[in-house]
Amino acid sequence: MDYASRTSAVEKVVNDMRKRDSLLTLRGWRDEVYTIAASYNSPPLFAMERAATSAFGVRVYGAHVNGYVVDENDNYFLWIGQRSKTKQTFPGMYDNLAAGGIGNGLSPTETMRKECEEEAGIPENLLKNLKSVGAVSYCYEDENGVHWEGEFIYDLKLPKSFIPKAADNEMERFQLLSISKVKELVIADNFKPNCALITLDFLMRHGFITPDQEPDYFFILENMHKSGL
Repeated sequence: MDYASRTSAVEKVVNDMRKRDSLLTLRGWRDEVYTIAASYNSPPLFAMERAATSAFGVRVYGAHVNGYVVDENDNYFLWIGQRSKTKQTFPGMYDNLAAGGIGNGLSPTETMRKECEEEAGIPENLLKNLKSVGAVSYCYEDENGVHWEGEFIYDLKLPKSFIPKAADNEMERFQLLSISKVKELVIADNFKPNCALITLDFLMRHGFITPDQEPDYFFILENMHKSGL
């Protein structure tokens, strides 16, 4: 079978499951298609509705950005979003400035630029500072299935004059927070879990969490790059 045939066969199965209401995760139907492959740079095998991916435990990918500001005293601040209370997943929780799943046919950077514009109203001229800085991976199981995900991470230094706008109703609001306040929110489990990982990565890379301060530093680092359950 080729890509199109496999995609068609999978689509029929998933649509049948949705009609039967046999899987909880399909109640959150997205009308958004992900490319499925054996690994990120492997040939694509088929496309699948985003809501179905956890039911089959296939690996999917996304892109997140840490938007930050540095003041005249070299103090760092992070732009943190709060998710809309009407979101299907993790409503009202704290989030990165912008993030999104990598849809069919898009690269990580294309995805990131699109999400920055759609979710935070970031203009093209500010995206020249968008920098790819790494990735995290994780896998967990819940009532919707197995979530096996990799997230490409970007940093974006922004001027103090820029204020993000919730352009597509994904976010309730944005707040520019001090590093100490961001740490408090992460510790209190107020973040969407994968967004907490992205934020931790920023704090560790920029020296706001160090091995001397945090006895579990290496344990945290290892668990930011898990390849399975």
